[in-house]
Amino acid sequence: MPRKKSTGKSVSIDQPNTKRKPKIIKFIIISIFFGFGIYFIVWNSKQINLEGNWTPTKVIIDGKNFMTDNVLNDFEGANQILISNWSNSIDISTFDIETSAGFTIKKDNKGKNCIILSSKEKALNGNFEMKIDTIDLGPQEYLVKVKLHSKKTYIEFQKQVIVPPWKPEPPRRGQV
Repeated sequence: MPRKKSTGKSVSIDQPNTKRKPKIIKFIIISIFFGFGIYFIVWNSKQINLEGNWTPTKVIIDGKNFMTDNVLNDFEGANQILISNWSNSIDISTFDIETSAGFTIKKDNKGKNCIILSSKEKALNGNFEMKIDTIDLGPQEYLVKVKLHSKKTYIEFQKQVIVPPWKPEPPRRGQV
């Protein structure tokens, strides 16, 4: 029986379009980097940072003074206020009292800084007006004073900050 000759038309089998996936992945990666760039350009760090160890100068809670003229108060590290931004907590420890409170910092309607404390100690619950004062002690030394007060509670603490001098980077080979 004679065989039929093929007409010469070949049927093309389409390969899956694999070139499209790398383009989509590249577009997603570029979009993520672009999004992060816009975020860091717009992001403003005007938030107040009080983190660290502070030295209390006046602690009056519910009308009772906890920073009395005691000889033991003169020891370094005996009285301290530890503020942690990671857990948003303030730990107050003196010889007479040891307590802690959670906090959030906001601005009130008048534009003043306000700190909202929440604690087991009833006198440390509520809104406190916050005043921050920076005193220049020298070319690279500052004294930062913070005052928190409400009706019967008044907490004042300070920290001495030394800013290291700016050092230019050392010259590199081939640099003019």
